[in-house]
Amino acid sequence: MFIATNRIKVKTGYGDTLEQMFKARGAVQDHPGFISFELWKMNKTPDHEEFLVVTHWEAEEHHNTWTRSDAFRSAHAGGPPDFLLGPGEFHTYQVVHRLEAAATAAAD
Repeated sequence: MFIATNRIKVKTGYGDTLEQMFKARGAVQDHPGFISFELWKMNKTPDHEEFLVVTHWEAEEHHNTWTRSDAFRSAHAGGPPDFLLGPGEFHTYQVVHRLEAAATAAAD
């Protein structure tokens, strides 16, 4: 599994706007190899609001194909909003170990 993250910092008071922007976007969930999307909000940052965009993909090539797609360009059209504090910090990861909760035994 391939993970792509993007750390985004915004001016205080604009977190809800960023959240709504991501809720309004679409198309990634229909892209081949896409597994999931999460938008994480950091707790209590003193002088800004901070988010981490986390996407899970079957493989890196699926993510790369997404970033070259018309749907990606459309979702990112118009340039960055003025409430962003600098460019995002993009990182990628490979899942090397994953542990999930044990399945709950069926009730008698």
